[in-house]
Amino acid sequence: MIKNIVFDLGQVLINFQPASYLQGLFPTHPQLEDVQRAIFGSAEWIMLDRGVIDQMEAELRLINQHPHFKEEISQALAGWFSMLTPIEINVQLLPRLKKKGYGLYVISNFHEEAFAHIEAKYDWFKLFDGLVISFENQVMKPEPRIYQELLERYQLQGKECLFIDDVAANCEGARRMELEAILYQSPDQLKRDLDRFL
Repeated sequence: MIKNIVFDLGQVLINFQPASYLQGLFPTHPQLEDVQRAIFGSAEWIMLDRGVIDQMEAELRLINQHPHFKEEISQALAGWFSMLTPIEINVQLLPRLKKKGYGLYVISNFHEEAFAHIEAKYDWFKLFDGLVISFENQVMKPEPRIYQELLERYQLQGKECLFIDDVAANCEGARRMELEAILYQSPDQLKRDLDRFL
């Protein structure tokens, strides 16, 4: 019996669309895909999620690796929090699930400064009973330890938890720890799958 719903943040509750963001910043840039890979596809981006470097260090490292994109890297990193906006149709599920008595939790790979920004900005974070964010313990999905951290910290049973994520590997990681999982694809599909599980 499911008692707790565990949400990912990026692309489930929070928009994260680097391609659109960069297109808005540099609409006529001839190497936009290369810029995107240099920043958002970098090892440094993963290190930020893991909490082993901060954004200032990431920027210095990226500029050192891609000096020809120095201005693009600096400009993109200066304003990228602006794309972290709520996916409102999914956020609206939170108070409804809470009212039905479900525990609400988060497991997410997220940078420390970016997470602090959204947590302070959006009141709906107060609906959660607990959060496990990758930077805190330098552990990331789909590593088993991040799911174990949720279960141990909040004294939950895996079989009583339903995890929602937009990445198949992260859902598989949750299932290996005995959580049920929904691979998120769209708001309509999420509602259908929630009805099926709950």
